[in-house]
Amino acid sequence: MYSITLCVSKLRAYLPGAYEIALFIIVVALVWMWGLRPEDMVLAFIGYTIVVLGLNDTFFSRGIRKALHDIRQNVLKLVLVGIICTLLLIWGASSESTIFLGTFFAFLLYEWDSRVLAGAALVSLGGCIAFLLFNYEADAEQMAIYAYYFLVMTVVLQIIEYKRHPDRFAEEEARKEADRSPLDLRSHAGLR
Repeated sequence: MYSITLCVSKLRAYLPGAYEIALFIIVVALVWMWGLRPEDMVLAFIGYTIVVLGLNDTFFSRGIRKALHDIRQNVLKLVLVGIICTLLLIWGASSESTIFLGTFFAFLLYEWDSRVLAGAALVSLGGCIAFLLFNYEADAEQMAIYAYYFLVMTVVLQIIEYKRHPDRFAEEEARKEADRSPLDLRSHAGLR
């Protein structure tokens, strides 16, 4: 196992992107050999994308490492999220609602980047399109609902971040204002 990992890491070091291309060729060959239906091809492509992104150290590793570090640093927040999820289940909330609310409270308490949830919304919308292409209307509706939930969580977290750290947004607005040059209507210089 170690030698395979070493070979893969050397291959990725010398030929960036070659590993991903080889994996894509293998997936395409398997799909072609097995004569899969279009739905299975979409699932194979989604699986390929997840594997490639999972192998890409800069995509998942950094975020997961940061999340695990945050959890280790403050376990009480994790306990609070667990208590909230347990109470929701006791009160009869569905497991879906519990997962979404638990995710929201985890992102809220640990102050993780809400763009991750926006990315999940985009992935859900992409899944919605794929399901509509293959006439799975019920699944497409469910994916659209998930996309809506993720978008709502993203917007609420952005509003909370704006209220928590107004100085970050004030600095950004001041920088944008300073970059704008005034329009000089007398010399037509500002119109170019």
